[in-house]
Amino acid sequence: MRVLLLVMGFLWFGCATARAADAVPATAYFPVFPYNAQGNAPPQFVPVAANHKLDGVHRGITRAIIVIHGSDRDANDALAGMASLAGAANAETMIVAPQFLLPSDIARVAAHLPDQGQLFAAWQANDWPYGGNSSATPPQQGISSFTVIDLLLMYVSDPDVFPDMKTVVVAGAGTGADFVQRYAAFSRAAAPLAKQDINLRFIVAGAHSYLYMTENRMLGGRNGFGQPDVKVCPAYDAYPYGLENLNPYAGRAGANAAKLDYATRFITYLNAPGGNSEQKANCAVLDQGATAAVRAKNFRLYLRSIYSGVASRTQVFSFDHSAKGDALGLFGSSCGMEVLFGDGMCPEVPESAAQ
Repeated sequence: MRVLLLVMGFLWFGCATARAADAVPATAYFPVFPYNAQGNAPPQFVPVAANHKLDGVHRGITRAIIVIHGSDRDANDALAGMASLAGAANAETMIVAPQFLLPSDIARVAAHLPDQGQLFAAWQANDWPYGGNSSATPPQQGISSFTVIDLLLMYVSDPDVFPDMKTVVVAGAGTGADFVQRYAAFSRAAAPLAKQDINLRFIVAGAHSYLYMTENRMLGGRNGFGQPDVKVCPAYDAYPYGLENLNPYAGRAGANAAKLDYATRFITYLNAPGGNSEQKANCAVLDQGATAAVRAKNFRLYLRSIYSGVASRTQVFSFDHSAKGDALGLFGSSCGMEVLFGDGMCPEVPESAAQ
């Protein structure tokens, strides 16, 4: 099984320090391969921070959390925040935080990398949050950032490595939430985990925007949902906001599969109410609502309109007045903690809190 090769292939190095602006994470470098890679295909490596070493057999670990960093690309900070929330639960929880590097990150810290001959995966800033491919020169191939999560899910669900694994959570805040919401729609690893009786859940905390499954958006007032003016925003339904012009990873799954699968995903949307109108957001984002809280409210109504009761049984929206809008505040809300470290279910806080 390819995942066994991945585990055997971890590279371990001590690397300096704490912040993405200064260095890559210190824990390990995870080898990843493109979709349908040949047996002799060379890997690219992705830095990974974790609260436990990633080699060996992890008996007693019953839960894994894969946390996606935000636009700061600070995997160490994402790990530290999640580990602080876990507290005593760290003992039975594997927390993994991959770091999606930009080419400029690699150039800046090249002298500190363990082997300058190894190829480290690097993405453009507008590609990694939506499953775009990494940069590559032959014989290497570009690798989707979503494929990285597929492979990490294969790793934490491997019964030879995690014989007691019961629950896996993929969580992200801000730009990381944008990543998780799209990944939930197209994930190639969700079905295999279900067959292993491992509960897979997603947390979308303070997303900037959402992937819609049809061309309709909230028109406002009594108009309900319909198609916005394409003359004002011709590409409003292009990926990552809609299902037109899908990138290679999303395209392999296809638009129809995303429409069918999305309502079956167990997703918790965490939001802090309020916020000012974002005049600098692009028109495709603004077609979803003027603020992040309004966009979350509209998306909740949208899901109920197209999936009816199905989505209400699998997906929960929380607009917690007591939650701060940063990653730690959203994940540390009562609903966030229940999904991360509890039984995975929390009562929905009414969307009226976002008004």
